[in-house]
Amino acid sequence: MNEFRDNLLARIEQAEEAVRLANEQQDTYAAETHGADLANLRRLAAEHGVK
Repeated sequence: MNEFRDNLLARIEQAEEAVRLANEQQDTYAAETHGADLANLRRLAAEHGVK
């Protein structure tokens, strides 16, 4: 489970960074796309008790 948790947390961190960069570049489409990915990753983490 540690590998799953570690990979999921890394993907969440990457998605958060992608959203931040898209917002800095005022790229609304990319921010929304990465934001949706981030929401899905956070949902998956919650379903599996990953914090």
